[in-house]
Amino acid sequence: MIGKQIKGRSFSKLLNYLFGKDGASLIGSNMEGTVPCELAAEFRFSQQLNPKVNRVVYHASLSLPHTEHLKNDIWYEIAKKYLQAMGFDMNQYAVVRHSDRDHDHAHIVASRIRLDGTTVSDSWDYHRSEVAIRQLEQEYGLQSLHSSQEKDSRSPTTGEQRLLARTGEESVRVQLQRSLDQATQSSLTMPQLIEQLQQKGISIRVSNHQTDQIKGISYELNGVAFSGTHLGKAYTFTGLQKYRGVDYDSHRDNQLIKKLIEQPINSSTEIDIEPDSFVQVSITGESQRNDNAAKNRKKSKLAKYQQRELEL
Repeated sequence: MIGKQIKGRSFSKLLNYLFGKDGASLIGSNMEGTVPCELAAEFRFSQQLNPKVNRVVYHASLSLPHTEHLKNDIWYEIAKKYLQAMGFDMNQYAVVRHSDRDHDHAHIVASRIRLDGTTVSDSWDYHRSEVAIRQLEQEYGLQSLHSSQEKDSRSPTTGEQRLLARTGEESVRVQLQRSLDQATQSSLTMPQLIEQLQQKGISIRVSNHQTDQIKGISYELNGVAFSGTHLGKAYTFTGLQKYRGVDYDSHRDNQLIKKLIEQPINSSTEIDIEPDSFVQVSITGESQRNDNAAKNRKKSKLAKYQQRELEL
């Protein structure tokens, strides 16, 4: 079983999305409502108990491999035990099951505000989630799967481990992996993912190899660039769809992606990755490039030397 989780701000948007899927069904909750508007109204009660918390929405999805399927009552049991393990012992929640994909999966929506006004801590929540999932797999005889991060991400190099030990700072590659992991905890289309990464100062290039279907993707942060392959198979353009559930339709998305790549990010610098086939998600103004050309060349060279050291 694989679990994903994210914190958000709007119960209404999430509930409307979950219930809007074909075959979506509410299989259990500890509230009276049965439709999105009723559940959202009830969730606002706990939200008012601690209005200082911005990200009050907790959204977790639990997925089984293609070969396994569970009945609704078993899914509901698993969801309740998962919530208990994650510290949701006095919280409002609802469990929605989906049948829109080949793999059996369910979504949990919960308020991070307990009914006594305290907040469920998110400290080490990804680690705690993996521990809870391993225990549930054993209890229910489910196939044990490695976490998505362990399976699909490239491990830190020796140089990156030394950097962390020496300075306490993560390498750019690890920062990119972490940003992508966080962004893909919720269901997104490819343009939505690109927009979220842009907002974090991450520049993207995509390649279409002279076809309408985008095939490749690369990421740049602080002057250092990586292809999706160098981050791990889950971060390639295909891997984002296969392993992270990012929704992509070339006819629907390509024009919007093209529009997004024309929006400038002030912190962007030019990087040398297959200029004939890649389109940079953000570009600086012509005058700014002329004024800063020498500085950018030096920065690019420095970044390459730093990256070589990290990969040793």
